[in-house]
Amino acid sequence: MAHRRIKYAQKLIKLSQVFVFSGFAVNYMLFYDKTHRLKDVLKSASEKHAMKLLTYIDLLGPRRKEKRAARSRHRLLIGLLLLAMLLLPQTGQQDSFGLVCASEIDLTAKNTDPDDSDSTVLAPVTVHGRREPLTTASKTIDRTIIDSFPSGNNSINEILSFLPDIQFSETSNLSTQGGEILPAAVSIAGGKGFENNFIIDGLSNNSMLDPDADDPLAVNNVPGHAQQIFLDASLVDEITLYDSNVPASYGDFKGGVVHARTIEPDDEFGGNFFYRTTRAAWTKFHIAPSQKDDFENSGKHTSQPKFEKHQAGFDIHLPIRSHLRLLAGYRLQLSTIPLQHLGETRNQRRRNETFLVKLATEPTALSKLNLSWTYSPYQGRYFKKDYKNSDLTILGGAYMVNADFHTALPFADLHLQAGYTEGENSREGPDHMILTQNPDNSWEREGFTGDIDNTQQSVQCKTELALHQLSTGSVSHDINLGFDFQHIRGTSKRDETSYLYTFYKNGTARRTVYAKHRAEAVLRQYNFYSEDILRYHRLELRPGLRISYDDFMQNLNLAPRLAAALDIFGNGRTVLIGGVNRYYANTLLTYKLRQEMPTTYYETRLDGGEWTFTKTYSTTTDFQTLKTPYADEYVIGLEQRIFGGKATFKYVRRDGKDEFAKTAGDRQPDGLWHYTLNNNGSSRHESYRLSWERHWQNHSLSINGTYQETTSSNESYEDILEDDDLDEDIWYNGKVLSKSQLPRKDFNRPWLVSLLYVGKFPYGITFSSLLKYRSGYQTLSKTGAVHEDLGIPIYEKVRYGGAVTVNCSLGWGIRVWNRQQLHLSLDILNLLDKKSVAGESQDSYELGRQFWLSAKYSF
Repeated sequence: MAHRRIKYAQKLIKLSQVFVFSGFAVNYMLFYDKTHRLKDVLKSASEKHAMKLLTYIDLLGPRRKEKRAARSRHRLLIGLLLLAMLLLPQTGQQDSFGLVCASEIDLTAKNTDPDDSDSTVLAPVTVHGRREPLTTASKTIDRTIIDSFPSGNNSINEILSFLPDIQFSETSNLSTQGGEILPAAVSIAGGKGFENNFIIDGLSNNSMLDPDADDPLAVNNVPGHAQQIFLDASLVDEITLYDSNVPASYGDFKGGVVHARTIEPDDEFGGNFFYRTTRAAWTKFHIAPSQKDDFENSGKHTSQPKFEKHQAGFDIHLPIRSHLRLLAGYRLQLSTIPLQHLGETRNQRRRNETFLVKLATEPTALSKLNLSWTYSPYQGRYFKKDYKNSDLTILGGAYMVNADFHTALPFADLHLQAGYTEGENSREGPDHMILTQNPDNSWEREGFTGDIDNTQQSVQCKTELALHQLSTGSVSHDINLGFDFQHIRGTSKRDETSYLYTFYKNGTARRTVYAKHRAEAVLRQYNFYSEDILRYHRLELRPGLRISYDDFMQNLNLAPRLAAALDIFGNGRTVLIGGVNRYYANTLLTYKLRQEMPTTYYETRLDGGEWTFTKTYSTTTDFQTLKTPYADEYVIGLEQRIFGGKATFKYVRRDGKDEFAKTAGDRQPDGLWHYTLNNNGSSRHESYRLSWERHWQNHSLSINGTYQETTSSNESYEDILEDDDLDEDIWYNGKVLSKSQLPRKDFNRPWLVSLLYVGKFPYGITFSSLLKYRSGYQTLSKTGAVHEDLGIPIYEKVRYGGAVTVNCSLGWGIRVWNRQQLHLSLDILNLLDKKSVAGESQDSYELGRQFWLSAKYSF
């Protein structure tokens, strides 16, 4: 019996190794078309299983080079083949994976029961664990809070809103745009919305395709977003936010890191399905009296007097056998927005779906493998006001394939990960736009300006090694090492030339030419990090270094990290914390793609003659090798255990440098404007944060307050910031200020206070409430006047009022039968129906009170 168990264990170990090595090798081959490397890896792993796989690869290989569609089919077939290798039982295999390496378990253990010849006792397995470092500055939001959080569109960004030093744009919750479903831009620790690092299950979810663009009706551009996949929060098991003293394992940000981990398959069969909805009839609108008529009869996508939102989805947990589980999840979010169009009511629509399939297994007692596929397509259907045949569709979202392997080595914990992500920001619409002037000087308008396809393809491979604790005298060391490689390819294309025709009543005509094009930019990024958590009595230090290089900007960036913590009394109740860190931002492909695009130009025609060139209409943008934007951070704070919870005070300062802006050259004789990207931008952020939180068995309470000040030379990489602007002065309130000292115009309310309560009560009742206070703020605006003596522009102060918001969620769950449960809930946003000014205009307000109803059935 013992001999058979040894052979069985060795066979399963060998099979799991073949699968792991094969999976990573196949991904490597698919991304780089180097089949011969795969063969070497597979043959070294297992000749028998490798040849089965190579037979299929050799058959498929030549075809993969023909077209992209064929490559996609081959990836799917090979993925299914690898899955089948794992799922199909081998000869003599039993329904169990609860084994570990022979070096960890003595499989020849002696029989201790004389009455049972098959009974054995296995030797203990040694598992190395790590103590939570005092220098960790992350905040993790677990599933309990996520499920109970009172939210609208249920995005990950919304869940972050109760944390300190988090701000959303003043236009993120406008009363005129209640039908939108995309996640709002979020500022973390003073960073801009596109300066965060969004991660899903260890892989990057950042878009480099013009993330700051937001106009769906732009004739020669497509709106972007900071994220590629818009993940529904109900598919997330936990969200971890890093906003200061960020470990060296994270980079590519100047704001914060948001790491979302999706739900795991359960060991028992089960699942749920749900439905959730709201509509304009359940919503209070705050509209300025002067705008009310236009709003109620709107034909613009920016004014939405009516809408309906529907959310639905399901999860299925399927245990295939012991230590092998499958999860299938689906989410749908649909918004219908009726608007006026040429004398009739037509619907615009927004639609976001998410498919999640995850396979989880433990090949040994000390290893775990997750394979997942996430697909999240987004569609926004629009039409242009007063234009016939102007229907267009904005396409976004992405799909992600992820292989994630953890195992314990004799000297370290090893993490291997590989993934592929492909996203898009594209448009489908009529090929041409036509404007016709009638004899009475009125105009007829028709069409749009054609299709644009923007895509981003990313390959990411990661290796992380956490060495077992070492000691040198009285100092212990927890050393972490890691390497991260990304290959990112961005494309932009217009397959057909589009024209905007203008026909005047006098017989002349003009057309704007948007020439067909295909642009491509490739980025290879290499990251290496090392850090050591040193402990000496009550002192803990975490020195680290992150080294990054990309062949796009051609910069070698060294980002030192240092965090420190002192346990003052040695009991963990009073801890002094500090840190000095540097963070380098992500790289954007936007300008490189624009550089390869042709210019837009005018042509004219007289009395039916030939079209002749008139002048260049558009701008052109040059990309040049620049420095990578970065921020230097300084942190000091105190953590205190008090009143059964933990209170934290923290001061954080960020100095942003070499930020992207652009320079405008002289206008050319043909009308062309020439722009060049530069590093003239800068920013500064200071925040004082005080928080306290406590968790009971059925209750949780979190209270925090932030005072912050942020100045910025420019809000976007689209802003013009010349070299002369850096020294430009302005006149405000009787004194001279540098233009770089102007307060930020958005994401910049000084005082922020949040209180979040989540509770469970008898009889299946749940209740949660979020109270938020955002102080009034002020910004400076040009008056148009110039100082008489100094000749510098005069600015004046513009004040905006504060806002108090209360959101609540009330739920009731009842057991129907056995494990089956019905849960009903009511979410009320802006419970007090406060009228809060929003946006850059004093006549714009946030959405009023809104009700959401939902029902969920679990089994």
